Amino acid sequence: MSEKRLPVHQAKRGGTTSSGAFPGSWNEIFERDGVPREVYRPLFDRLSAVSRTDLRRLDEQLEATMREMGVTFDIGRDRPWGRRPWYCDLMPHIVTESEWKPLVAGMTQRLHAYECFLRDVYGERRILRQSLVPLHPVLGSPYYQHAASGLRPPDGAFLHLSGMAVSRRPSGEFVVKHQYFSHASGISYMIQNRRAMARVMPQAFADYMIHSIADVPTDILEVLRGFSQDEDPTVVLLSSGQGSAVYSEHSFLARRMGIPLVEGGDLLVLNSCVYLKTVSGLERVEVIYSRLSDNYLDPLVFRRDSLLGVPGLVQCIRMGTVAVINAVGSQLADDRALLAIAPAIIRYYLGEVPILDGLETYWLGDLDQRELVLEDLDQYTVRPLYGERILTPPNGHGLDDRRRAAVIREILENPALFVAQPRDCDALTVSYDGGRPEMRTQDHILFSLRTNGGDFTVFPGALTRVSTDESPFTASELGGGSKDTWVASGAEETVKSSPRLIHETRLPSQHVTSRVAEAFYWTGRYLERARNLAGMIAVIEALEAEELNPTERMLYRPVWNRILPLLDGGGGSRRTISNPQGRYRLTLDLTESGSVVNAVQRATWNGESILECLSLEAWAVLSQLQSRFQRTRLRRTASDAECSVATRKMCDHTTALVAQFFGAAQTTMIADGGWRFCLIGQMVERASTTGNALGSMMRSLLRASGPAHEHAREIQLSAFLRLLGSRDVYRRVYQMRIEPGAVLQMLWLNPVVPRSVSRCLAQCASLLAESQADGSPAMGRTVAGIEALHAEIAQTDWDLLAEAEIVEPRLKGPEAVAESVLLHRIEALLDRTLGIHHLISDGFLNHQIHMRGAGQPLLKGFSDAV
Repeated sequence: MSEKRLPVHQAKRGGTTSSGAFPGSWNEIFERDGVPREVYRPLFDRLSAVSRTDLRRLDEQLEATMREMGVTFDIGRDRPWGRRPWYCDLMPHIVTESEWKPLVAGMTQRLHAYECFLRDVYGERRILRQSLVPLHPVLGSPYYQHAASGLRPPDGAFLHLSGMAVSRRPSGEFVVKHQYFSHASGISYMIQNRRAMARVMPQAFADYMIHSIADVPTDILEVLRGFSQDEDPTVVLLSSGQGSAVYSEHSFLARRMGIPLVEGGDLLVLNSCVYLKTVSGLERVEVIYSRLSDNYLDPLVFRRDSLLGVPGLVQCIRMGTVAVINAVGSQLADDRALLAIAPAIIRYYLGEVPILDGLETYWLGDLDQRELVLEDLDQYTVRPLYGERILTPPNGHGLDDRRRAAVIREILENPALFVAQPRDCDALTVSYDGGRPEMRTQDHILFSLRTNGGDFTVFPGALTRVSTDESPFTASELGGGSKDTWVASGAEETVKSSPRLIHETRLPSQHVTSRVAEAFYWTGRYLERARNLAGMIAVIEALEAEELNPTERMLYRPVWNRILPLLDGGGGSRRTISNPQGRYRLTLDLTESGSVVNAVQRATWNGESILECLSLEAWAVLSQLQSRFQRTRLRRTASDAECSVATRKMCDHTTALVAQFFGAAQTTMIADGGWRFCLIGQMVERASTTGNALGSMMRSLLRASGPAHEHAREIQLSAFLRLLGSRDVYRRVYQMRIEPGAVLQMLWLNPVVPRSVSRCLAQCASLLAESQADGSPAMGRTVAGIEALHAEIAQTDWDLLAEAEIVEPRLKGPEAVAESVLLHRIEALLDRTLGIHHLISDGFLNHQIHMRGAGQPLLKGFSDAV
């Protein structure tokens, strides 16, 4: 019986095919005769039984799952909706037990050796004094930090959470390609790949017994907490912010570990201690998991132009009041110039032969090595000492004379900053593209954690990086993708329990930074703004479809043209929302600052900046809303009928999904101060919209007031209430014909009406009281402002003012508007309502520092008596 062979198409890669570009590369999937390797046979049998259409559907489902989970890797900044979804292939990579054991032993050996190396280099420098390794690649490295000399690293160790890239030689032997000992980037992607595959192809796991990696974040958190003597230490993850390509990884790890994700501006140094600026005051920070390069950690010690770090952080490390993981100075271990001397480091400190060889690496700061590479540049990949940038063209491309001269010129300007490695060092694999299997290249990043006992544990998984149809490179920064990595386990494996079995006797601290509170606040405001606007436009589309007589149509349109924003700011343009084209633009035109899509985009950006705080269910709804608008772009050539259909559809999606977002968040998220600020933002936006709409409506009624206009006034008020979604509410409350005084009373003061300004303000005060500690100065000021405004609204006799100026007016037309006490009153209250935003912003959102009594530190030289 003949063996089953899976047809694999040749993937074009820069004008060549992958099989032609790598004739001698190791093939992970197939034997030399084209038959799948035994370990992949069950998987191939399963995939071979799936039609190409279904494979394409699974591929699309996998991408959608990544988007819903918020897994992104941003390599471009020109996309209107931000980040590119993370790419994971349908075909996982499988590592057998026999392959895994030497990888674990080799990585552990290297980590022990480089730990000794870092301690020595930042201490006695014995290996340098004995001239066993060259001085220049070490002390001349841009990643050697003089400030680390004399600093005691956490628990006496430099390396705690590390990564290492490995690839295959044509013989199949694993070799070390790069070291990421100081910054283990990619851990979350390894876990997210597994989670996505389990959701999309759960049946594929039935044929294999593999190690679980679900507890990796918990294991990391246990180690981080162990660096403090405090029973409940504050651990934070320091990120460079939303501009980082791997921000979604930072968010995922912070969320899964349950720790705050902070930026440099969220931290403050006082009396040689680090504090977290929260909306409730300063909170002491004992452990920082840093995802910043050393050069950006402290502008007082390293780069003075850095806005990412924390001024004074190194002094805190020196005083032993905070632990920063990995230790300052550890980035030296990632310098690619040291790869070539790794065997010497292992032999000197451990007295052992390297278990894993390194990929041949030439440091171009050495004249002999540089000449060797430049003589045959086509055979090498030239890259800097750190990072994923590549100077030479992708595999399969030759260098033309002009490009060759440019590369050589850049190298010779500062050769010590570059290394070269042989091409064709990555193994071949199969990836699915549009349901078709294609040949790609791959390598792997392994991850290790140093336990509190001093041993290194390699997580039983890896981030397998794979080239894509868009990029010939495996590195994510260069457009590469990934695979889920399965490490085979034996039947004897037992479930590991967590070493920390502490029963909490009190609720843990919920640290909400002002940055997080601000992002939540604006997420709530923009979502409410999008929902309000979409709801109004949907009502207008419905009204236009009804059989209105000319009189009603003439009365309806001025109402919504006054409430909704005019296009182009109303500056002389004839385009308004009274026609399908105008409403279409107000819904889908990103260039219109007041459009629905613009509000959704801003809400998405704010939500993405706090992914660590949002539940997956809430983000999935927000991601779905974003995807709807991504798929429905503005078409300026659309007909009126097409505009109406698209407008109604997108407005219905917006109102439904915004409501679904708040519902999902309230049932899946902790009701802490962060989420409450989202609800506060929603209430502030709703109150502001209601007050502004009332002012616009009353100004219209004042121009044509009196008993003769009673029927027209009722039609306009009916349309007005319908735009605000409050017409049925009015009937429930008053059970009478629509009167201006009753409308004003209901929307300004009624405590049970959803759109009532007073109800929104009362909810803001209640939410703030639940979020803040007693005695907060900002809390007192804000609540006092809300209560004063509520009292002023209650003191207004809305029925009397409406009767005097609208029902039985003394003046009409422009004079009535100019002299109106009612209108002046509404505008004054609207200004006060808008001012609540400034109270909240100044008190809680602008990185204000609130000192909470005697428990907070004082600056040196100050005392309570001063």
